[in-house]
Amino acid sequence: MAQEFQFSWQWDLVSPPEAIWPFAADTNRFNRDTGQPEVEMLDNVRGARHLRMKLPVVRVEWDEEPFEWTFPYSFGVRRRYSKGPLDEMNVLVTFDPLPDGGTRLTYKTTIRSSNILAPLVFPLVIGIIAKGRFEKAFRLYDRIANKRGSVVEASRQRGLSAGGRNRFKSMIETLSPDVDPTLIKQLEEFLDRADNLSLQRIRPYALADRWGANRRAVLEMFLLATRAGIMDMSWDILCPSCRGKTEGHSNLAQVQGNSHCNTCQIDFNTNFDHNIEVIFKPNASVRYVKADVAFCVGSPQLQPHVVMTQSLSALKSLPVPLKLEMGRYTLRASNVPGSISLYAEGNGLAKTDLRVTQYGWPPEEQRISLLPTLNLINATEADSTFTLERTAWSDQASTAADVTALQVFRNLFATEVVRPGEEISIGSVTLMFTDLRDSTRLYRNIGDASAFGRVREHFEILEKYVAEEGGSIVKTMGDAVMATFRHPIDGLKAVWKAQTEIAKRGEPMLWLKVGLHKGPCIVVNLNDRLDYFGSTVNITARLPGFSQGGELILSEAFHEDPEIQEFLSKNVSYEKLKPFTGDVKGFDEPFTMWKLRV
Repeated sequence: MAQEFQFSWQWDLVSPPEAIWPFAADTNRFNRDTGQPEVEMLDNVRGARHLRMKLPVVRVEWDEEPFEWTFPYSFGVRRRYSKGPLDEMNVLVTFDPLPDGGTRLTYKTTIRSSNILAPLVFPLVIGIIAKGRFEKAFRLYDRIANKRGSVVEASRQRGLSAGGRNRFKSMIETLSPDVDPTLIKQLEEFLDRADNLSLQRIRPYALADRWGANRRAVLEMFLLATRAGIMDMSWDILCPSCRGKTEGHSNLAQVQGNSHCNTCQIDFNTNFDHNIEVIFKPNASVRYVKADVAFCVGSPQLQPHVVMTQSLSALKSLPVPLKLEMGRYTLRASNVPGSISLYAEGNGLAKTDLRVTQYGWPPEEQRISLLPTLNLINATEADSTFTLERTAWSDQASTAADVTALQVFRNLFATEVVRPGEEISIGSVTLMFTDLRDSTRLYRNIGDASAFGRVREHFEILEKYVAEEGGSIVKTMGDAVMATFRHPIDGLKAVWKAQTEIAKRGEPMLWLKVGLHKGPCIVVNLNDRLDYFGSTVNITARLPGFSQGGELILSEAFHEDPEIQEFLSKNVSYEKLKPFTGDVKGFDEPFTMWKLRV
């Protein structure tokens, strides 16, 4: 007959709930830090995972339901065991704010077991040993969170060996001219001090934010370090729903245009700027890191964009208090298609009912406060899981779109292309096409050698400023250039600087004809290089034809970008920017464009 054992512990911490949450809710790290064995996943169907603990003698297997959590106040999980000394275990961790700004952390564990030794073993193993280890870990996380530090320093390990450090210093010499020495020092310290879990999936943007450094500079350093042999680069495919990793590839050519998520049981199309993320880990010659080590596979911190997930029985309601950042959120119910949009703001509703029926959600967007209580109402006849997630993608992900737009990437990894015949979408890319006015006359007037030198010089200037603004040259076609940028403002600044520099080079003056546009594209392999295909490319290629030289032709989509509007308002006088309408070859409707005199 099964017996039930209950354990409940409380600790008062200095850090507020939202500060301690990223550490305490990272159950993968917590389980490692408290001495629990590694686990492996045997099966995963809609988030219900069948797991096994890696133990030499005892076989322990269980089915684990998806975690439930409400940021930053609670998380919990239920496990039902098929092998081992336990029958069932429920864990609930709550984070209650204290008046002084700290947190009262309560850790509750309920265990059911039919094992005859349970009354002798559990009070010692869980009631004394586990309690002591848990408190030690939470106290450590509290100190780190209170100092605004990083969890990578939570567990001091061997770090770089003498040989690994020597190899690092030898390899890093090739980067010195191109990388800020401060960043190199920070990278060496990180590789030495970080624990293995922090080195499994290094995200350059997150690291840059932690260091207070420029994101692009850190990303470019990692690309250079990869070419030097210090780092290994790989490409992770992320589910658009749960944003969990569905695939990992060491080469871009292995990435396909579609993937499948076992957790969500959905097929989806991969996208360069949404769900292909570039990640890094140390090369084994510098520091060996076991990439597949896992101590928990369902941690809330694996989905930091999800601020709440709660199961709710049919025809029941549940009030849920939340702490939100300003912005848009999406609320879904697992047994009903569609969603409802919520916008969190300072003067939104503090309390609101959110009802889902078998017909779906009400169409109106709800305005809620930053500290709302959402009364979830399941008006269907089936149990459902409610999930609230931030609409925006994490801006700490260095996507394939970010990386492949860099000139450094194209220079160092020319062979990193999608496989021939594969077409992968990119939701928005900024393209620039340039051409030279009267280049044929230039050759005739000053001679082939001199003209070629001037043209070559203009290519070098363009490449310099395109790279400086985070873009890259896709290809040259005669005297024309095609370039790509991650953001419209980068393209405008690049060509603005380039034309200014070209004008300083004296007579005969070279005048650029430039077209700038943004929109969706298809990334393809063309002649063994990354190229772009689609209507956005076709439109951009035709825009320079409307320029007389020294003029930028901006598409309406490009011109309406907020950062472009701000730049133009500060740097361009009214008479230099004029709208006009023209017919673009191959398109039926006339286009509204803007002509900007540089």
